[in-house]
Amino acid sequence: MKPHVVWKATSYALLTLAAAACFAPVYWMIRTSLMPTSDLLSSALWPAHPAWSNFAAAWRAQPFLLYLWNSVFTNGAIVALQVVTSSLAAYALVFIPLRGKRWLFFAVLVAMMVPMQATFVPVYTMLSAVHLINTYGALILPYAGSAFGIFLMRQGFLTLPRDIVDAARVDGASEWWILTRIVLPNNKPTVVTLVLLNFVYHYNSLFWPLVATNTTNMRVVPVALSYFLTQDAGQTLQWNYAMAFDIFAIAPVVILFLIGQRYFVQGVAQTAVKG
Repeated sequence: MKPHVVWKATSYALLTLAAAACFAPVYWMIRTSLMPTSDLLSSALWPAHPAWSNFAAAWRAQPFLLYLWNSVFTNGAIVALQVVTSSLAAYALVFIPLRGKRWLFFAVLVAMMVPMQATFVPVYTMLSAVHLINTYGALILPYAGSAFGIFLMRQGFLTLPRDIVDAARVDGASEWWILTRIVLPNNKPTVVTLVLLNFVYHYNSLFWPLVATNTTNMRVVPVALSYFLTQDAGQTLQWNYAMAFDIFAIAPVVILFLIGQRYFVQGVAQTAVKG
């Protein structure tokens, strides 16, 4: 057998094993969600009589639609704001002649290394001073700008030939027109990548929503799930209901990724071209 055939077969085998390892927790979650309560401790690989009613019971156990709305609304607002602010900042770093642009970009890179846990006390204090704690504003405003978003958009903008922008300026186009009609349409994969990555990141965020909200009607999905697994369930936690709740929680992210998968792959490849 030729060496390249052996290498290709080995690569496919390793990738198949890796995919199986990644899918195993998802399979176990689905399997547990369909288990009758009496069979939760069973070692069966699949329930003999799947209890589809578990999904209805989990749906009724919590106001899931409210939590889903809170997550989707706040994350959608965060992503929209970050696309605007990151695009404007990246456009300035790439196409506007500014002194010290390298230092500004270095400051952006440094900001990417600062975790939320290092800044949440002053952020909480400022939001509390203007009475925004336990509101949508508390969940959205701290993330209106993103150092990672600026970095990603800058990398995407660098792939666009500068001659196109210069030609538009010669024709009398404004900077806003160039950004919205030339730069962004030619960087659609980068924009979609930013949307997907940030939506998934903030959708899964637990720390800040747990700090910034304190009532049931302001809970987002991760916070609701944490309460479901601890306080709300008490001593009667049923893992089949919890796994059904998990499936409801991850469904929007899976759907969003499937819709934007093609652009996501292009965006990752595109932003890796230039440094």
